[in-house]
Amino acid sequence: MEHIENNSEKSTRVWNACGYVRLSREDGDTGESNSVTGQKDLIRDYFSRHPQLRECGMRVDDGFSGSSFERPAFQAMMADVKAGKIDCIVVKDLSRFGRNYLDAGEYIEKIFPFLGIRFIAVNDNYDSLNGGRESDELMIPFKNLINEAYCRDSSIKIRSQLEIKRKRGDFIAPFAVYGYVKDPEDRHRLAVDGFAADVVRDIFRWKLEGVSAADIADRLNKDGILPPMEYKKQQGMRFATPFRVNARSVWNATAVLRILKNHVYTGVLEQGKNTTPSYKVKRRVARPREEWSVVKGAHEAVVSAEDFAAVQKVLALDTRTSPGSSAVELFSGMVSCGECGAAMVRKTVPAGGKKYVYYVCAAHKNEKTCYTHSIRDSVLGEIVLESLRKHIHDVISLSELLGMAESVQLQKAGAVKLQERMDRKMEEADRYRRLLLSLYESMVDGMISRDEYREMKKGYAALCAEAEQQAESMREEMGRVMEDTADGCGWMDQFKKYRDITALDRVVIVTLIDRIFIYRDRRVEIRYNWQDEFQWLAGILAREMDGGEVKEAGQGQPGKGGCLTWQGQKGK
Repeated sequence: MEHIENNSEKSTRVWNACGYVRLSREDGDTGESNSVTGQKDLIRDYFSRHPQLRECGMRVDDGFSGSSFERPAFQAMMADVKAGKIDCIVVKDLSRFGRNYLDAGEYIEKIFPFLGIRFIAVNDNYDSLNGGRESDELMIPFKNLINEAYCRDSSIKIRSQLEIKRKRGDFIAPFAVYGYVKDPEDRHRLAVDGFAADVVRDIFRWKLEGVSAADIADRLNKDGILPPMEYKKQQGMRFATPFRVNARSVWNATAVLRILKNHVYTGVLEQGKNTTPSYKVKRRVARPREEWSVVKGAHEAVVSAEDFAAVQKVLALDTRTSPGSSAVELFSGMVSCGECGAAMVRKTVPAGGKKYVYYVCAAHKNEKTCYTHSIRDSVLGEIVLESLRKHIHDVISLSELLGMAESVQLQKAGAVKLQERMDRKMEEADRYRRLLLSLYESMVDGMISRDEYREMKKGYAALCAEAEQQAESMREEMGRVMEDTADGCGWMDQFKKYRDITALDRVVIVTLIDRIFIYRDRRVEIRYNWQDEFQWLAGILAREMDGGEVKEAGQGQPGKGGCLTWQGQKGK
């Protein structure tokens, strides 16, 4: 059926015409008529029935949204227009041309007429050569508006669908991260890639051992391990990367750090980190972390949560390798001054033909603002090893007591006490809210001035917020009660595997110890990781097991902040 009847130049001029085809995954255009082939066939059929249109090309944007005209094939076609190669553009319909009401109207009503371009939308019965038809002046803007509304609605639906998938733990990215592949039985799940996962484990292990990211990259390159991009090429994967790459990529410190900081290796799926402001704006912007979709246990972990946490702590430390060494020293970044909080730095002192290594306060060394106390590294090593053995023994004892106790009983006891405390805090917050209300009434009644009201309101509001925050902390702790007593306290396994420890190494230090403090009275305070969990469980057991006592590590006395203190006379 013939849709268009030109009233001028229809038989006297030959037009150099280009067909334009667009198909968008977002549009959901899966029907044959809207397929690339279907659009091409329709346009070529139109060419065949209009001999005054000489086909000079067919531009195709496959997989590009109509909300923007920043499409490669469209831009190439416009370059041909500006070069004078074509003077007529033919599309299946206006929706294939674009779904942005303002931009589509700008092209059809201003840009194309200015450039002398004839524009034809076959199924919409539109030919700009007809010019000025009243029906077109009304219908074309209306259709463009409808097309934009469709694009907006599609964008909203797609965003909602993607958010639902993220929240239920579906992996929606097009490519799996290094160390994983898409599960062949479910493309929305990640499966471990054995070889690459072993490389990831080596990277985490080396970092715990104190090897720098740059030296890890050098090791991988020397061992002939292909970097992520080259490995995926070797595996025959079709992929793209947002990162800048060379002709042939190699491992570098940036790639190593990217792996070390990615929670995906602990089985946690973090998605929705970036977004576009709207369906019209394709520039991606970062979303606040609290808006990310985070699902734990979405897939098999490659590294343990404890090792991952230890690596993050190591990355946050200010550590440097000694000249000629590829790894940091045993206590690097872990020792602080107990008096001023500054880092204790290594200092080598020659004496009697030998070299002795001490840790001294950086504040005193650099600014003379603290005391001259120091400790020899060998002495510190003896103290830490002795304290660590004692703490490991106490953790194992606590674990055995937990095994004898009824898990459900512990959960109930802990949860009941926390619920009571939480209820009291919520009542406290309610009391402050009532006081705030009565405060306002007192001001209205003239009992207090406006300035007094503002000052007292500020104080009560702060107290109310503090009570609510404490109640929320207790709610989170209640969740930990249920988790810790139900899963056997996985953090204890980190200590248990060193039950027969005879010497210190970097992995032990960063995995089990949070911080070491040196005081001028020759006191060494060692703060262990998971110390809060240790003391909380010890307290629950002590109350539930007939008032039995669970001793703390070291001297049996908690250090400041609830951490353990080793008291000794060794040191300088």
